[in-house]
Amino acid sequence: QASILQLLPNPLLTKDQVLQLREHNVVSDDAIKAARTLAGLGIQPQAIATILPSYLWRFRAAGQFQQRRPIA
Repeated sequence: QASILQLLPNPLLTKDQVLQLREHNVVSDDAIKAARTLAGLGIQPQAIATILPSYLWRFRAAGQFQQRRPIA
């Protein structure tokens, strides 16, 4: 069914997604014990709201050269 759905302009499901759904995507206890996690790599998860503005900066009218100023 995914083979047919992926041909639509905005597919609900693709064959690749079906393949991904066949595998569990939860961190196992063994991975946690072996430090094969983000924390084990020293990476602290952050909310997207804290990171996204830095990516969108260049899409402002004058990009990085425009300073934010309070509107009077």
